Amino acid sequence: MSLMTDPPFGLGQTLGVTATTDGTGWVGAVKHFTDVNPSTGKLRTNRHKVCIAVRNASTVVLLPKRLVTWKSGSLSEVDGYTRLTDIESAGVVDEYIPSTGVAVNDVFWLTVNGPTEVKLGPAAQAAVDTHLVSLTAAASTNSTTAGQAQTAAATYLLNGYIGKALSAGTTGVAVLAVVNLVRS
Repeated sequence: MSLMTDPPFGLGQTLGVTATTDGTGWVGAVKHFTDVNPSTGKLRTNRHKVCIAVRNASTVVLLPKRLVTWKSGSLSEVDGYTRLTDIESAGVVDEYIPSTGVAVNDVFWLTVNGPTEVKLGPAAQAAVDTHLVSLTAAASTNSTTAGQAQTAAATYLLNGYIGKALSAGTTGVAVLAVVNLVRS
């Protein structure tokens, strides 16, 4: 495999594997995508997004547009949704993944920088140019609010910062945001 070889799956798709030994050559691959809807071909922002191919090492299906956390000691596996406002997020699950989500052990694209949609939590509203952080939830696996976003208070802009809203939204909808989770 060459660094210049494109992975065999694009945005809105998964690698389609079920075992942790499958797809190991692609896990951790970094790819820049143009901000284009892969279904319609429509250009959205004329910017690019940086994504990492990661494995769903959690015990649940991961839904699109939700924030997830790194598995301890890994930069290529995620182990569930974010659940605390002041904890660093790994990234946002590919916004174009079908509503059925990413199966356990499958490999998918995680957006870590650039434009993507992020789901707002209950009672959350975001105006254009507001800063976003993850919403506090009961658990990182099956909680109905886990992995969702809310507007940020100034005290959370260091650890829990996700990005900046480019569109306005209210409870339960997805807002377009420029995420900036590349910190190292």
